[in-house]
Amino acid sequence: MNLAVFERMLHATQPELSEVRNFLLLQHPLALGTAIHATPLIAAIHAVLPEARVSAAASGFALEILRHNPGLETLVSTPSPLREFAASSRALRRAHPFGREQHAVLLTTGNERSRVILSAVLAGSPVRAGFTLLPELAAAHLQFDSRLSQIANNLRILDLLGHAPALLEQLRANPGLLEPQVFPSADDLDIAHHLLREQGIDEKEPIAVFITQTSPTQQKSWRAERFRAVAETLRRTHQMQIVFAGASAEAPAIDVLRAGLSFPTANLAGQTRLLVLAATLSLADVAVTLDTGPMHLARAVRLPMVIIAPAWSPEVEWLPLGNPRARILKNAELPSAPRDYIIDEVSVDEVQQNLDDLLRIYPPRTFCYRVQS
Repeated sequence: MNLAVFERMLHATQPELSEVRNFLLLQHPLALGTAIHATPLIAAIHAVLPEARVSAAASGFALEILRHNPGLETLVSTPSPLREFAASSRALRRAHPFGREQHAVLLTTGNERSRVILSAVLAGSPVRAGFTLLPELAAAHLQFDSRLSQIANNLRILDLLGHAPALLEQLRANPGLLEPQVFPSADDLDIAHHLLREQGIDEKEPIAVFITQTSPTQQKSWRAERFRAVAETLRRTHQMQIVFAGASAEAPAIDVLRAGLSFPTANLAGQTRLLVLAATLSLADVAVTLDTGPMHLARAVRLPMVIIAPAWSPEVEWLPLGNPRARILKNAELPSAPRDYIIDEVSVDEVQQNLDDLLRIYPPRTFCYRVQS
């Protein structure tokens, strides 16, 4: 590539990656879970390099996911280079988060597309490392390892930077570094309290969040009558209030599901920003969820949950394996999703048994995630 040759001439000498202490994450992924699963890298960098300075440039939902993150010195809002390439590069160049100090641009999974790294090139960032489709423009690059989770793949960037031994030591001391983090503000929490009160939810009583819808293209659905059966049992045995969450486009389907229940419920679909939804999840006791974007938010606020997982999706990439707060129900293995696939291999009884067990370990109204402002 001519651009790579020109760059080598322009920046003949570059620092050793192991010596870099300033890092700029580019965050322009197309999936919510991808943005959430990049957050452990921020905490891991600080654990391995306490003197490090970390900033991020982000667009779309990644911008909100990273808002208020205490590990970021600066959060730069830019247009997505996938849609507004020139404007994204200009915004990144103007931001100049580290002044004249040398820094490395880090590309996590989901940010591999050529325009992402090219935006950094045009913004004048000469040192780039991570996942990219243009490895010739990176000082060091990685390919996704399908045997590992998204989070574990992102932490391989620290290996790329020369800090693998320190990372392994930190992970042994603090396995929580593998968990994603989001940081709703006090205002986000106030809005969550207001929304619950407005829909008749009493926070002194147990709350279960149901995430029952996904994108129509994902083929990860569970039958409405099964969700209703679980909701009725939770109401009868644990006096649970049920709050449905999702995107605005999912609200009509949720209302159809709710209409078949014998008791009032709340529907917050489309009424919350991402961090307000995270704050709402932090006020709940348990979740019943499909494998979809809001599930990752529930994980990030440490909410106990039962995950109804599709047979065709590799669980190692996305799901919280080994997490004691998560019960992953995946009872079949398929190489791909059949036409009109529904997760019928997961039964109502199995979901209910796992909910009962979680509620025994984490009794309602005793678990509370502390929202950090």
